[in-house]
Amino acid sequence: MTSGRLWLAALCLLSTGCDDEGAPCTDCPAIEGRYALAFAEGTVPAACASQGVGLPQGPLDLQRTGSQLTGSMEGVALQGSVYTNSSFLLLGSQGLDGGSDSLSFSGNYSAGNPDGGTQAQLTGSLTRGYTRAGSSTAPCSLVRSFTATRQ
Repeated sequence: MTSGRLWLAALCLLSTGCDDEGAPCTDCPAIEGRYALAFAEGTVPAACASQGVGLPQGPLDLQRTGSQLTGSMEGVALQGSVYTNSSFLLLGSQGLDGGSDSLSFSGNYSAGNPDGGTQAQLTGSLTRGYTRAGSSTAPCSLVRSFTATRQ
């Protein structure tokens, strides 16, 4: 469980922007909503497949208060921020019998044009880390590009 928290803290520190574009927004985009995910083609790494871990299937639900984001995906609570340049970062980890399931979504928000028939979209990268306590198999690490369309 400690390693999951350290991973989460390290990712937060690495993702912090150094310029104004990487600062949390004050006039934030309306990123909140329910998004259907579509992932880039690819195979699931053997370390993940052997543990029955794959890409998340459910919708991504997001709420926003100012620049702070909260959400959930397959029961994993997510927290993060949206930034001035419409980029976002969401992180979450759930303890599982001494192991953990960690999700990280990072990318960009595009508002779309409802009058023109295009919905808001998120594009970016998902990183999923999965460990099972007492398992002799290697930890699962899965990285995949995604596009998510607001429903």
